[in-house]
Amino acid sequence: MLSFFEQFNGQGGADVNIIICDDKEEDAGSLRLFIERYFNEINCRSDITVYKNGDDLLEDFAADKLKDVKIAFLDVYMPGTDGIETARKIRETDKDMVIVFTTVSKDHGIDGFSVYALQYLLKPVSYPEIKDVLDKCTEKFADALRYVEVLSDRLTVRVYLKDVMYIESFDTVLYIHTVTDTIKTFLPFAKLEIQLENSTLLRTHRSFIVNMRFIKNVTANDFVLKDGTHIPIRRSDKLAVKQAYMDYVFARARGINNEITQKT
Repeated sequence: MLSFFEQFNGQGGADVNIIICDDKEEDAGSLRLFIERYFNEINCRSDITVYKNGDDLLEDFAADKLKDVKIAFLDVYMPGTDGIETARKIRETDKDMVIVFTTVSKDHGIDGFSVYALQYLLKPVSYPEIKDVLDKCTEKFADALRYVEVLSDRLTVRVYLKDVMYIESFDTVLYIHTVTDTIKTFLPFAKLEIQLENSTLLRTHRSFIVNMRFIKNVTANDFVLKDGTHIPIRRSDKLAVKQAYMDYVFARARGINNEITQKT
């Protein structure tokens, strides 16, 4: 089976765009060699741009020069705008770019979680660590590309799961609320739920499915989304639903802190 990168490279032959931001030339050079080695081994092209500081990176980002970038390796400690703040600026408008921190200290694990970093690597990094990160990117990008097709107003509409905030059902009608609009369809709720298996979408109630990526808070009876919407949690198995969400949160945290745990 082809990896995401192999499929991506085969669809028009485009490069996989990656940025490295590190003020230490030796560290940036080693990282670049490891990334190039990975893509050479799977017969894919990569386009790697190296920045020496976060300010130059953010200037190009603001000028819309980095919209096709898939992965960013950011050093935490840099003169000027550091890696954490650079990541925060990126996250204001780009929710999908994979961010990986490289650093000499393990003190910023929680900061990495706040910007949804995929990994936190302690220097000096090794090739097996970089290979592990890029293998994980395969899974992340594959999830970002998942979609369902529904019939709405006699037209087939492709809905990407990463854009779905929540879904609600009224009798035979489904309303799929995305980050940009609401799609009305008559697809059976149970049939749609099957298509959402092994994703970040969770059935919370007989009439609601929520994307856990958009949950900001949990109350006694609801999930509160980032836009303030309240999604009810069914009473019959409230603990199980909340546990499923906590498992998701902890899984994300483990993804950030896994390397720290292994090296301490």
